[in-house]
Amino acid sequence: MTTADGNNETTRRPAQSSKTPKAASTPREANAVSVALGQSLKALRIARDLSQEQLAGEAEVDRTLLSRIERGVSNPSLLTLSVICYCLKITLSELLEPVKKNVKPSWVDPKTPVRRKNGATPPRVARKSRLR
Repeated sequence: MTTADGNNETTRRPAQSSKTPKAASTPREANAVSVALGQSLKALRIARDLSQEQLAGEAEVDRTLLSRIERGVSNPSLLTLSVICYCLKITLSELLEPVKKNVKPSWVDPKTPVRRKNGATPPRVARKSRLR
C-alpha cells in the first residue's frame, strides 16, 4: 500500500530480534575445587603484585570473570586458565597444586557434591520373549 507521501508501507516491518530473552540466572554454589582454585589464583596474583584489572587486561579476560574465578563461583575453561597461567609465568600444575588436596571422590567423602547426577527415571520397558 502506498501512502500519500509515496512511501511503501508494506515493505517496512520492524526488525524482530532472533535472540530469545534469557531467564534470570541464579548464582552458582561454590564447591571445594572451585574455591581452592580461586584461592590459589588469588594468592599467586597477589604474590606477583598484580591487581585483578591488570591481570585481566594481560590475559584478555573480563575483570569480573577473574573475580568470579577467585571467589570460586565460576568454572573457567582450560584455555582461560592456560592464558592466565602464562600471564602469571607459572604452569597449570603450579596453579592446580592446592586443588589436588581438595579433590575427593563422592564414595570417599559422602559430603562431597556429586558433579553430575542423572535424576531421570526412565520408564521400564517390558522385554518380549524370543521364541522360535
